[in-house]
Amino acid sequence: MSQTERVLDILYQLSRDDGSIRLSDIAERYEVSLRQAGRDIEYVRYRIMPSPEMLVYDRQKHAYRLCDGADVLSGWRENMLISFAVMSDMAGSALGRTEIDNALPLSMRKILSHIDYRTPVRSYGDDERHLAAVFEAFEKGRGLIIRYRKTPDSETENRDVDPLKLINYQGFWYLLGYDFSRKGIRTFRLSRAESVIVSLRNASVYDGNEVDDILDSSYGMFIGENPKGALWYTMRFSSSAAVRVSSEIWHSGQKGRWDGNEYELSIPASSPVEVISRLLSYGSDAYPVSPDSFVEAYGEIVREMAEKCSAKLKNPDSSH
Repeated sequence: MSQTERVLDILYQLSRDDGSIRLSDIAERYEVSLRQAGRDIEYVRYRIMPSPEMLVYDRQKHAYRLCDGADVLSGWRENMLISFAVMSDMAGSALGRTEIDNALPLSMRKILSHIDYRTPVRSYGDDERHLAAVFEAFEKGRGLIIRYRKTPDSETENRDVDPLKLINYQGFWYLLGYDFSRKGIRTFRLSRAESVIVSLRNASVYDGNEVDDILDSSYGMFIGENPKGALWYTMRFSSSAAVRVSSEIWHSGQKGRWDGNEYELSIPASSPVEVISRLLSYGSDAYPVSPDSFVEAYGEIVREMAEKCSAKLKNPDSSH
């Protein structure tokens, strides 16, 4: 085992609430001598800590811990796990990802296996304040109680959830979990959670491949009422939008074809929410084709937008 892995494990244990670590734990876990474990501790004390006095020996616990009042490792675990998730996602090969994983202690690797960092962008929102609770639930195999607001103007509800995957998508953190109140897998945008608390209940064990299949079978993060019930949504693009979309990959299973000067794209999705949002971004150079519910929903949004614009033009002094 490398010293890097042992040092990361020491920092990980120290960063926990009331965290401490014994030389015997290091020696047993990594099959090294007590002398080597001591050298690892000294390395952390003199090479990593801002001051050697910050790492002390607690004679009552027979363990090393941070001195009283020291917060040098505050947020360290969360930031390190996010960083390694980004590095793993950016690794160009399975070998590269394996090398990153091997540099981590098992305690961190277990959490990292649940993180899917799809875009290397940090959120501008305050959703990262809930990451510590989510990481703890993954580590301990516990459920979560989420005080959640489905939309910005809806009432908050308590959701009893088994966490499955933590995903950073387009700069925002989402939790994919089994919602016992809804009796199905749901997506929770963490910025809409008022609180996230680790419950005393042990989480159930789910098939990781099945969870990945759910994510891979649909476009976007809003997986809808039936995560496996994806429909095919077809839309058309013209002008420069057609050229641009024809060279993009929206989904691994997408279907595309040229029809004259228009490019037709079909993708599977369990919910049209993000498909409509993406389509609207192309303005008049894009329109929906099928299914009818998709066309109707898109048309309703466009009509509502047109009515608001018309009302504003008629009454420019109005603030609404």
